[in-house]
Formats: sequence, structure tokens, C-alpha cells
Amino acid sequence: MKILDVPQSGKRGLVVAFQSRFGLCLREWVVPRNTITPARQQRRTAFGNNSQMWGGKLTQAQRDRWNLAGPQVMSHPRLAQRGPLTGQQFWQAVGCIRATVGLPVSLEPPAPVVFARSGVGRLVIENSPDGVRMWLAVSGELNEDIMVFGQEPCSAGRQKRRNTSYLGLLPPPIGGLSEITPLYKARFGEPGPGRKVFIVTCQHKNGWKGLEQETCEIVPNRSEGLQATSQPENSQNPYMHKGSTRDAEGTIAPVGGQCPGGAETVIEGGKAAGAAIGGGGEGKT
Repeated sequence: MKILDVPQSGKRGLVVAFQSRFGLCLREWVVPRNTITPARQQRRTAFGNNSQMWGGKLTQAQRDRWNLAGPQVMSHPRLAQRGPLTGQQFWQAVGCIRATVGLPVSLEPPAPVVFARSGVGRLVIENSPDGVRMWLAVSGELNEDIMVFGQEPCSAGRQKRRNTSYLGLLPPPIGGLSEITPLYKARFGEPGPGRKVFIVTCQHKNGWKGLEQETCEIVPNRSEGLQATSQPENSQNPYMHKGSTRDAEGTIAPVGGQCPGGAETVIEGGKAAGAAIGGGGEGKT
């Protein structure tokens, strides 16, 4: 329910406060289901390993360098407030993002990265006799790996996305289009006609994430009389592209700043909604 009170956020006792588009709201705290998925297990394992390595593997000199680099990075805004990260928070943010894209742990704090404008554009969906296929339009050359996040197919009337899951790294484009059909179907299966698909992309380099870009499209109806000639792929089959640059394989050392594990939401065709920085997660944004 909506209330009039000082700004609040988070859980207190059995009440959870959150900000909605109508203002401050309160709801009863409900114990969430502890559904164990491969993605959640991977994130939890990475977070736990990083926590142990901070005190067990890093030397004091290395921790000192992380402690110097952490305060140069600002946290994710909360109630219009933000502050500098500690060295351990910065270590966790970089380590969890690197684990998500398949990069090894970095014992040294990465140099800030300045991302150029992303060349990834709108989502294109085709409903052919062979089933639904999806592409992202790409203009120019991609100098960094692109992380792709997606939301489960939803109602065509939904205007804002909710939680998104990490699908993988954007495959190399062919003729200005990069196909993400296998990435999406491996996670959510084939979307039905009339359902809306939200896709979020952001640049990634060495544990730093650039600005998030959102695009969405409604799955068109299949032409009358056409039937699919192949069965949809099993949504349980894992599929994760390892990227189109050498960074994803850890063969070169990245250079140059944005925010690790955080982003700035950019609605396609609009302006940036806000800067954010976080410490990894379980594959949702």
C-alpha cells in the first residue's frame, strides 16, 4: 500500500519498503522460494569463492591496491544517494562480472575503461515456417564484448521490463545482424506470436560494464497456412557464446572507465536514465 513517510528502502521486521511510480509503498515480507538454477548456483559459487580469496589468496600489498582503487568507484544509487565502494566491494564487483562471462579471476584492480558509443541497435524478430528467429542490428565494428540479457516473453501491453537474465555474449554479426535466437531459446524457449520480448545489452571489458541499452519487439504472427518445419529447441539445453573478441578468452589485457557490475539504463531512442554500479549478482539486471 502507498503511504506518506520519510524515504525508505529495504526490509524492517516483517515489512518491506520500496519505491514505486506512485511513491513510497509497503508490503508484507514473504520468504522467497529458494529455487536452485544453474545460473544461480554459478553466481553464488563465484561470490563465495571471491570472498574466500580476498582474505586467503590476496597478499596485503594487493589488498592495499584494491583499497585504493575502490573509493574511486561510486556505488549504485539508492534513495537518490550513492557513495564510494570499499576495496572488497570493488573486488567482488569485478570478480563476479568476470566469472559471469567466463574470465579468470584478476588479482589486480583493472584500469578504468572508457567505452565508446555501442553499435548494437534494435531487436529484429521474424516468425518464419522454421520458427521464431531473433537478431540484434549492429552498426560498425564491435571493439568490446557485448553482454546480452533477456526477459521471459511477456504481454504485448507491458511497457517496462522487469527482471532480466544473462543469456551470453553477443555472437559476431553477419551482414549487420547478430543472431541471438539460440541464446534466447536456450533460456526461455520459443516465444509465441503476440508476445513481447525485452532484450538488454551492455558493453563489457575486463570486469567493467558500460551503459545498458534496452530494445523490445513483439513476435509477429506466422503467415496463414505456414507450419513450422522443425521442433523448438529444448529450453533446458545450455548455450552460451564465448564472445567475438579475444577478451572473452583472456588472451589480451584490456585497457582503459565505466562502472563494473553496474550500468546506466538507456531506453532505445531515449536518454540515459541514471548511472549505476553494483557488485555482480545472479545474472539479472
